[in-house]
Amino acid sequence: MNTILEKIEGSIISEMMRLAIENDAMNLAENNLEIFTPETLIRWAKEAIEGGLNGYTYSGGRKSLKSLIADRIERETGASFDPEKEILITCGGSSGFAAAMYSLLESEKGVVIPEPFYENYLPVTKLSRGKPIFLSLNEPDYSFHYTDLQKLPPFTVFILNNPNNPTGKVFKEEEIEAIGEAILEKDACLIVDERYKDIVYEGEYISPLKIPDLIDRTILIGSFSVVLSISGWRIGYVVAREPIMKEIMKVHYYNTICAPTPFQWACENFEFSTTYIEGLQNKYKEKRDLLCKALKKAGFVFEEPKGTYYIFADIGKIWDGTDWGFAKYLLKNKKIAVVPGSAFYFDKKKGKKKIRFSFAQSDTILKEAGKILIAGIT
Repeated sequence: MNTILEKIEGSIISEMMRLAIENDAMNLAENNLEIFTPETLIRWAKEAIEGGLNGYTYSGGRKSLKSLIADRIERETGASFDPEKEILITCGGSSGFAAAMYSLLESEKGVVIPEPFYENYLPVTKLSRGKPIFLSLNEPDYSFHYTDLQKLPPFTVFILNNPNNPTGKVFKEEEIEAIGEAILEKDACLIVDERYKDIVYEGEYISPLKIPDLIDRTILIGSFSVVLSISGWRIGYVVAREPIMKEIMKVHYYNTICAPTPFQWACENFEFSTTYIEGLQNKYKEKRDLLCKALKKAGFVFEEPKGTYYIFADIGKIWDGTDWGFAKYLLKNKKIAVVPGSAFYFDKKKGKKKIRFSFAQSDTILKEAGKILIAGIT
């Protein structure tokens, strides 16, 4: 057995989703309900399956879908990428992230992980045989101290999740520029996980690709899961310059061969109009405001998320115990599933008073859960 796996825990998020199903609970742990999947997209997927698009594609993905991604990136950032040589379609963003990490790292190379972080980052860093370096994001707005960037030891990869899961933080332009300066100083690469970039409520998503000196050093991880509400389809992508992409492609091929063909075809036929994106943002903003209002009345303390569909809340004023104790209590007594905050920290003590809520649920469930939480913890 791989001894590294002995030091890696199973997914807490996955376990909470399992427990939600097992206990027939309202799932505020993760987005398992595809509430905004466009009907036209479903029709195209059916047409593709019925039309015979059920075999392998070229491992890198369908050219038309990669061209769509390249066009959108150039339109939004001004950066130009070759669809055939510099864009890869993957089995979800997580698969693309892992392929990038495995291709960039070897023994004991440093990996900067802003904390709190999405739970996949640390296990994949360990499996890549990298050395994690944690950069604290400070409450209440989860910003970092610029002096902490300057004090970072040598590193090979900086992971930037923007907007951030679990906090909903959207990094400001000056923060992106400061991270860029650190990357250039250390002669490192930047992996940008931007799968929530279309779910921003206040402020603006700033792509590092707008900084010319970072274009050749950036590996962009994207996904159609969030923007099209199709997380189960597993369609993601990686964008990087050709010398880097050649190595990522090797890992991708030997790991997954290719992403699902009919779903690629469906995604490439969808029009990502400004009207569609704004409509999606407005729908999630209504859900955010609905749950935020209830959580504040219930006594939770948190920074209102500027992006994503997560709320990272402090339970200290309503619960004397730990995050796990609170999560188990809600599951057993209130039939509500959430994610314990320690899932997002290396030092589990930092998350012992935190809980992550997902508001990617129906309004009916959000209202019911809100009423239960406002009624009090008894």
